[in-house]
Amino acid sequence: MLKWFYPKLYISSYQLLNPDYLKQHHIKLLVCDIDNTLVPHDVADPDEAVFAFVEKMKEHGILMALVSNNVEERVKVFAKPLGIPYYPFAKKPFQKQYHQILKDFKLSRDEVAVLGDQLLTDMLGGNLAHFYTILSKPVVTRDLKWTKINRLFENLIYRLLEHKELLIRGEFDDETL
Repeated sequence: MLKWFYPKLYISSYQLLNPDYLKQHHIKLLVCDIDNTLVPHDVADPDEAVFAFVEKMKEHGILMALVSNNVEERVKVFAKPLGIPYYPFAKKPFQKQYHQILKDFKLSRDEVAVLGDQLLTDMLGGNLAHFYTILSKPVVTRDLKWTKINRLFENLIYRLLEHKELLIRGEFDDETL
């Protein structure tokens, strides 16, 4: 059961993610969460670091898409200036949007990576889809009300993963990048 929450890579920041690392793992598409993965949930627009990250991925031939449980207007405002596809109100960890992404990009499951900050939505959803999962440290500690509820359950899962010595919060895989 815990395997569904366990990421394949655990990093301290999305900015450290190297396109060459993704290519070594045969990843052609990086599907990113927005809120608390790329920017805080209350930041409407991508910042310079996000633009640089997207440009770096594009330069190296890595396709990108945004997938978020947030409403369409928020996701659209964030995605438009980046010029990348987006999937709002995804209802992660449910699989409908992930199936749509595979269809839209005409890729196989092993060619897609999911980057996000939550075990209950991003990692569970990505693992159920059999994508390469990348957990990043949340960019800030403040969360939306419903995310705070998720974090309570997430803390229990972290404790179980730590007890089994599978994932220790704060012990990142940054050196492998």
